[in-house]
Amino acid sequence: MTSFDQPWHPQLDWSAPAGRVLDQLVAALPPSRQWEIIVFGSSPLQLGVDARFLSGDVGVIPDEDITAHCERAKLLKGQAAIYVEPCASVAFTASPDWFVRAFRCERRHVTFTFPHPIDILVSKIKRLEEKDLRAFRLVREMTGHPNEAELIQALRRVVDIFRPSFDEESAGNPLHNTQVLWREFFGREIDVRATIITPALADRRRAYGGAGQGLKTKLSGVKPSK
Repeated sequence: MTSFDQPWHPQLDWSAPAGRVLDQLVAALPPSRQWEIIVFGSSPLQLGVDARFLSGDVGVIPDEDITAHCERAKLLKGQAAIYVEPCASVAFTASPDWFVRAFRCERRHVTFTFPHPIDILVSKIKRLEEKDLRAFRLVREMTGHPNEAELIQALRRVVDIFRPSFDEESAGNPLHNTQVLWREFFGREIDVRATIITPALADRRRAYGGAGQGLKTKLSGVKPSK
């Protein structure tokens, strides 16, 4: 993998535990239609980077509820040692353009989408438990990425993770977690606000400011109706 800015083209290891579970899922889904399923969490790293990176679940985002099919095939939590975890799309925190870097492939009547490792890693920063740190270590060991510049750019794409969470959301401190990452992997401190947040918001203003100003100018010449 030469650059984390390029689309991902892995050689997936379908013999890995998560691969075998996904093939069981394919067998459990009716072949009368084509299914679209996003695989996120640690499973893409296990299949596409290193089969030794194990996880107890395979997180998926299907285009239609698959819970009943998984239950009949005994693939859900409590039914299998490595289980399928059907999730809603909000479970995967990623930048709006994550899909352009993702890898898609077909297994019979199911099309799987595997997010790029950089998007997988960034999605873990809000939580950043020890397992998430292991994911960073694994990817950097196997690929040499992400470097500082790549991770900064990836975090700017998801700058909204640094906003305060809703009271109903689980606890997480992405600003602190980013600082932990920098100390461990790059051996130095990082000013998250100056390096990531401020430049990202400036880019956003440049992207939307022109159109907004033009609209404001046009509206200033419109007289209110009586």
